[in-house]
Amino acid sequence: MRNVALSGRSLLRLSGWPKVEKVLHAIDGTEALGIDPADAAPDHWRHIHNRLSVGEQPRPYSRSRHEAWLHRRKLTR
Repeated sequence: MRNVALSGRSLLRLSGWPKVEKVLHAIDGTEALGIDPADAAPDHWRHIHNRLSVGEQPRPYSRSRHEAWLHRRKLTR
């Protein structure tokens, strides 16, 4: 849970409606995959923050990336 909180905190630093709207779309996209955004890979949210803070379009989250995250998390526990 700590990684999720840190990732969420970085997204909260974004300001301006266009960036906030893109974060909300990223959250919606994750939910559309049937994945709780809190369960998504923390590095995905860092990616979203980093790309938006420099004005670039972030990559969408994918089912395969989520499966890789779950596998990696399982191996590190």
